[in-house]
Amino acid sequence: MNLVNVASALHLLFSASLLWVIPSQLLFLADMVAFPVSLFLLVREIASKWSLATAVERLRRHSIEICIDDPQSECSSREGSISGVATRRIKHHEHLDLSQYKPLPEKAAVLLTKASRDGHKRLSLSNALLLLVHLVLFAMVLDFVYRPLLAPALDLFVFRPGHVSHDSAKLHIRYSDGGQLELRYKELGSGPDWTQAPNVPWESAGVFEPPTNTTDFTMTTALMNLRPSTKYIVGLHCRQPTFYAQTALLGSVEFKTAPIPGHSAHLRFATGSCIKPNFPYRPTLSPDIRGFASMLDHSEDLDMVVFLGDFIYADLPLYFGSSVEDYRRLYRQVYRTQSARRMMRKVPMVHVYDDHEIMNNWHAGDAPPMGSALAAYNEYNGLANPPSPPNHAYYNFTYGDIAFYAWDTRRYRSRWETGGSKATMLGKEQKVQFIQWLTAVNHTAAVKFVISSVPLTSGWSNVDSSQDTWRGYPTERAEILELTKYVPNLFFLSGDRHEMAAVELPSGNIEFSTSPISQFTFPLIGQFKANIAGETTLHHRRAGHVKYGILDVDTRTGSVPQVTYSLYTTDVHQGKRPAWVYEAKCSSWR
Repeated sequence: MNLVNVASALHLLFSASLLWVIPSQLLFLADMVAFPVSLFLLVREIASKWSLATAVERLRRHSIEICIDDPQSECSSREGSISGVATRRIKHHEHLDLSQYKPLPEKAAVLLTKASRDGHKRLSLSNALLLLVHLVLFAMVLDFVYRPLLAPALDLFVFRPGHVSHDSAKLHIRYSDGGQLELRYKELGSGPDWTQAPNVPWESAGVFEPPTNTTDFTMTTALMNLRPSTKYIVGLHCRQPTFYAQTALLGSVEFKTAPIPGHSAHLRFATGSCIKPNFPYRPTLSPDIRGFASMLDHSEDLDMVVFLGDFIYADLPLYFGSSVEDYRRLYRQVYRTQSARRMMRKVPMVHVYDDHEIMNNWHAGDAPPMGSALAAYNEYNGLANPPSPPNHAYYNFTYGDIAFYAWDTRRYRSRWETGGSKATMLGKEQKVQFIQWLTAVNHTAAVKFVISSVPLTSGWSNVDSSQDTWRGYPTERAEILELTKYVPNLFFLSGDRHEMAAVELPSGNIEFSTSPISQFTFPLIGQFKANIAGETTLHHRRAGHVKYGILDVDTRTGSVPQVTYSLYTTDVHQGKRPAWVYEAKCSSWR
């Protein structure tokens, strides 16, 4: 295997791996080296072969047979004479004095040069096709990596519901065209059968100024004084500054308000983490997110989506910079995809952030670029979440008698435990508030969910997970599990690992860790260790670029609620039906 073949193989391997296996920064940098090297060597070989073929044509009437070390050439294995004409083997670039040779007869010249000339043409054609493959793959890599810069979606329009309580709804807007905005809404129905509300007039929630470029033309507003357990439609209108004061409907959303706090409820919600637009890569002018496209098949009866982090990948496959605009650009890339726009218009979504909204395995607190990363996160996702303490991202909320607490596992964490040193992932203040919440909901909520961007299970045990997940914080993890084991019907929801695992933790609590919604999965790195450290593994699945869970929670069944988890992946039933279903064994909570 010559140098050209080695360089070409490396470039093809790096490009294919980046586009369809794992969008790693190391692969991208390696590809940036392999491509110019392989291109130079390949072009040089093509030029050399064509130059030699041209030289053969010029020599075809002289008394020499041009032979090269090519097993496809008929004359490569012999020297002597043909029809009494002297022949000898020469190599590429050998200098010949043509004046010493006499012209050959036409028939002999054709015989002498045919095999060599045809061999070079075939070889040059294959090299030309290989060159085309190199160029196409490299163009795909550039499109995949630099699409946020080439198409920054500055004209993006977003109108979606965020957190919806029993009497209010947060609405996230991105609009950059100017003109005063107005929200108009009306009831669509209420009650267990969603009785259609006849002849309900539209109501105006008031006129307000549009967002400005200081927040990348984003804003979050709220509808207040809504009725519980009621379905609404909301339209966003723009009042154009014209003589006729015309209004235009920009978009509309629908949602259902939650039941009154403490009342029994039936909740169906999706959960998962980790998305990267157009991965695995497809050449297209309109990149999409396949996980959201699959989730849309089940969106009609979803009450909300709990997104568990890694909504953007600021550091993969290339870190563009630490400015707020560098982060905003990546959020716009997600929101501009068709499936994301459709999904978020139909189903309210709440968020937590994880490391890739900042930088891989982040544990440096408020050090740069945390300020820029949090600013962009709040503009696009955070402000539409349930209310949180000032300047913090952790929060809690209820849906009837179902309670949620969402941790911030990045901003307050210290470095992981080493050599017996203690470490914290939650920080002192957040942990105190969580314990207070735990005490309050212990006997007031039928089902409790704790949202963590990283998993608590010890099953993932490679170097990365041993430091970045709760496995790297065993002291604080044990402290938390010692408290939750006394809380009935408490479940943990997590993502991050690009795999799925349902595990009964040593405390007896069940954790559903589900990811990615639409990203790579590790093909060879690390292994999940089942049934270790007092845990019981209920199910584990590694394969699949698309994996998400849907939980069905029903507390209308009396003192023992029903909780069912369903795993969906496009690798099984094309995501139309669950790949795995688990009915939790709940207990009486009153």
